[in-house]
Amino acid sequence: MNPYSDIRKVPLDYQGIQSNAYSVQRQDVDKEGCFNWKEVGTVSNNYLLIDNARVRNMAEEIATNSNLNMEEEKTFFDGRRYAISYIARDNSIGEVGVGDDVAIGFQMWNSYDGSTSLGFKMMIYRLACTNGMMSHNVLNKYRFRHSPDSENWEEELEKVSGILQAGGEGRHSSVNEMISSFKDLKATRVGVDSLRDIRFDHLESIPTGTWGSVVDRFLQKDNESGWDLLNAATDELWHKEKPTVASYNHNATIVDGLCNWVAARA
Repeated sequence: MNPYSDIRKVPLDYQGIQSNAYSVQRQDVDKEGCFNWKEVGTVSNNYLLIDNARVRNMAEEIATNSNLNMEEEKTFFDGRRYAISYIARDNSIGEVGVGDDVAIGFQMWNSYDGSTSLGFKMMIYRLACTNGMMSHNVLNKYRFRHSPDSENWEEELEKVSGILQAGGEGRHSSVNEMISSFKDLKATRVGVDSLRDIRFDHLESIPTGTWGSVVDRFLQKDNESGWDLLNAATDELWHKEKPTVASYNHNATIVDGLCNWVAARA
């Protein structure tokens, strides 16, 4: 499935009466190799619809302007929702343990059906295994409210690039706060009682199947710290062969939940 195929927004009408809703259609190729248009959602007339190729160009501009030597790490597309991830692989922002460095990263999100706003999400990578660690509540997010044709567009991109650069240079409080939480997790042993507390008081929204897969990974190796449990989760969720929006959301929920758990123990 090509995330960069052409899209169009088509007005809906019934027997000559035009609706306020529009059909968003993506150009697709059928089994015979013929091009056709496939509806991927309906949106309002004023929905900010931007094709994924343009979002990728935005991400490249943000990465370049951050001066952090960032590179594209992965792309996600399910036909409706799109995300592209970048990592500053050569720019450590700290160590959780000796030789266990982390780096700044970010994602750009977009959707053709209105389910996800065009936006930027800061994240952190563990360099030893390129596990991406996301956050709903701690790391910076930015929702774009203008189209690329508006006069405020470059101003928005510069603002986001500045936020990212500050994170990559150790000048962003939310990034430093999260790295501090990672160090606390590294120093905290997770036993049976802790697993019970984490599961039922901090990660109760995680589906049973996902939680079981994470704990299986945690128990398969000689792991015992909260940092080990967090990386069992991100290893399971970040490197999925077929990721979903849910797997990205569960990643952020688990990272935030474990950071909250270790903070509550202090």
